Amino acid sequence: MRAAVCERYGPPEVVVIKDLPMPTFGEGDVLIRVQATAVNIADARIRALRVPRGLSLPTRLAMGILRPRRPVFGLEVAGVVEAVGAAVRSFKPGDRVVASRGFEFGGHAEFMAVAESGAIATIPASVSDADAVALLFGGVTALIFFDKAKLQAGERILINGASGAVGVMAVQIASQRGAEVIGVCSAANADLVRSLGAHQVIDYASRDFTQDSASYDLVMDNVGNAPYARIRHLLKPGGRFLMVIGDLPQMLAVARRKDVISPNQEAAAFSARNYRLLMEMAAAGQLRAVIDRSFPLEQIVEAHRLVDTGHKRGTVIVTPGIAS
Repeated sequence: MRAAVCERYGPPEVVVIKDLPMPTFGEGDVLIRVQATAVNIADARIRALRVPRGLSLPTRLAMGILRPRRPVFGLEVAGVVEAVGAAVRSFKPGDRVVASRGFEFGGHAEFMAVAESGAIATIPASVSDADAVALLFGGVTALIFFDKAKLQAGERILINGASGAVGVMAVQIASQRGAEVIGVCSAANADLVRSLGAHQVIDYASRDFTQDSASYDLVMDNVGNAPYARIRHLLKPGGRFLMVIGDLPQMLAVARRKDVISPNQEAAAFSARNYRLLMEMAAAGQLRAVIDRSFPLEQIVEAHRLVDTGHKRGTVIVTPGIAS
């Protein structure tokens, strides 16, 4: 099978296409022919070892000291079940599914195996492969943070980085939950963010929202440039700060704060439950996939370059197979 392989840390060009053996799968596993996957910020940061301050050593320890321990990246896939193990009961060949192996990766290839008991869910007939996979990374992040923060209808939430993969999903899910959403993005993306459900959009180039006198029940930072110290005056009594991205000093500074939800508090993000919920919402017309561009597997270097710009809209898709 063809796969995008990253055998050393570096720029996008370190990713090359190689022929690899087919994945092995056991009696409880599902083998998926990958039709669509994504290059997201996690792939790009690990590839370049470009992580928030203080997290380089922990990242190397987790992902590989001198080179990536798992050279085929890709957190999530959408595709067709090719084969199943003898003990699998919930899926059969021909089923369309989304799936993830979490930080074991493996999605940037023509085939990937995942446990039936793992993060795998059926794709509704009305949702394309590309759209399905575009909902996952941002969608599960928003679900985890909103559930932990107990986002309620009627609350005001400011979402910094509202046009990225996490932001576009956070705007929609918060709006679906009845919150008043204020999005922060570039002027070029303002119409997109409004169309997703934002009640107000702030152009970060012309206005520093951290200097505002406005107040919010929640502030969600998807960029990393608005730490708790800069936004705490914006929080109402009982307000919560959702630190989706933060460096080690920022994490340590808020480690004991009950009004901060930080990345190390995320648990079970890659789960069948979350994937089923996202697919159900998409089928009901409650979620819309936002795709910046789609690349064939052979052009995955270009996909990495686009993610590296930091200015993509939504998700960057890669298609090892032909998307449905």
